[in-house]
Amino acid sequence: MLIPTFDNAATLRDVVQGVLPKGYPVLVVDDGSRVPAAALLADVAGDLHVLRHATNRGKGAALCTGFAWARENGFTHVITLDADGQHLPDDVPTLAKAVSETPDEIIVGNRFDPRKFGPDNARNMSSGSQTANRLSNFWLRVQTGCRLPDTQTGFRAYPLRALHGLRWITSRYEAELELLVFAAWRNVRLRSVPIGVYYPPAEERVSHFRPRADFLRISLLNTVLTTVALAVVWPWRALQWIATLAVLLVLFAVMLVAQAALWLYFRCFRLTEARRLALHRGMAAVARGLLRLLPRVRIEKLNPHDENFAEPAVIVLNHRSHLDLLCALALTPRLVMLTKRWVWRNPLYALVLRYAEYLPTTRDFEENFARIEDVVRRGYSVLIFPEGTRSYTERTGRFHQGAFVLARRLGVEVLPVVLHGTSQVLHRRAHVLSPGRIVVEIGARIAPGTPLWSDDSLDMARRVRRYFEERYEALSDHR
Repeated sequence: MLIPTFDNAATLRDVVQGVLPKGYPVLVVDDGSRVPAAALLADVAGDLHVLRHATNRGKGAALCTGFAWARENGFTHVITLDADGQHLPDDVPTLAKAVSETPDEIIVGNRFDPRKFGPDNARNMSSGSQTANRLSNFWLRVQTGCRLPDTQTGFRAYPLRALHGLRWITSRYEAELELLVFAAWRNVRLRSVPIGVYYPPAEERVSHFRPRADFLRISLLNTVLTTVALAVVWPWRALQWIATLAVLLVLFAVMLVAQAALWLYFRCFRLTEARRLALHRGMAAVARGLLRLLPRVRIEKLNPHDENFAEPAVIVLNHRSHLDLLCALALTPRLVMLTKRWVWRNPLYALVLRYAEYLPTTRDFEENFARIEDVVRRGYSVLIFPEGTRSYTERTGRFHQGAFVLARRLGVEVLPVVLHGTSQVLHRRAHVLSPGRIVVEIGARIAPGTPLWSDDSLDMARRVRRYFEERYEALSDHR
């Protein structure tokens, strides 16, 4: 928890005492207050740290000091809130929960959510503040394309690795807008969550806003940011969209040609086991090649148990991105996948999937079992995404028990493969790639008698899901 403060003697102590019970370390950055924060908080017990600027340098400088301290002390995220008492400590768990769901997004509190913003808030909030917030929201949309209902709140959660351009951050209030703009320019997603707010009556407020000077600074800043956005950022994004469209068109053409070639080839030559395996090897090679061609993306494969896929298994993976499919295909040629029916029937690649013996999921388990049993007997592993669909968040979804029922029926082991970073490179809502690192971690096989195995398929699904959550968190910590 990071609390920047300047001359908030009347409220700072209450804010800190409200935040400390939430269980997070608290850092107060005193930006040259006349009454030192350390003196005000001298007898406050808890995990509390205080830094002080010798002179007043501005809120932006105080935030940067706090971010630097957090990095030096091994923290990955920082939740900021103001020291004037307007933010409610009870909302800290709301932001913490949002961080756990989407740890790579900047979480911004929304004071104007109708569930939180009552008549007293509307009455006590100055019209000037409301106008300034609307203007700030507008300029953020122009400069980044992102829409937020409240860009001026100081109650936020920042992933430290998502903070860009700190050397260019100005020193005063406008720094909080710059943090959002610079992050969005680097494809960091911004997310809004509802928070409460307390506006004291006008005679009780403490404000360091200088109407003329600060309005001029903010106007100049928005002029610069808008110029950069129109001259550089938006043209670059347009090029990315054009390049993405071009790649998709090329892939579309390649898939059509490949399907026609496959159809012609297997019309002329009998579909033998060797030719089917050659098709699988070709698909794996294409997947590995496409992963290597991803711009500004590093692929790291972790195989601590020297898995060689020689023995068939039910392979289970977490699912957050379209890139998961490429990572799965690249694992081994001896692989068949259970896919959704709409995928299996898609005319763009339906023929390839049928020749590769991929199977559609069905509510009738026995309908597919005989065919799955046949490919396993021939040495192929079966790949399943037990979540059933891609997740919108960084949380691992509920695991369905079908994969574990299948493993027990087939008499094979379960092989967990944890994917990390695919959703940062290509999020479910994204249309262009972001730079990043993808980790493919191949775990130890889960066999009868091992801790994760259970004869109860539902219990085993829960155990394996917990394993994925633990490994995903561990990979996040070591990025």
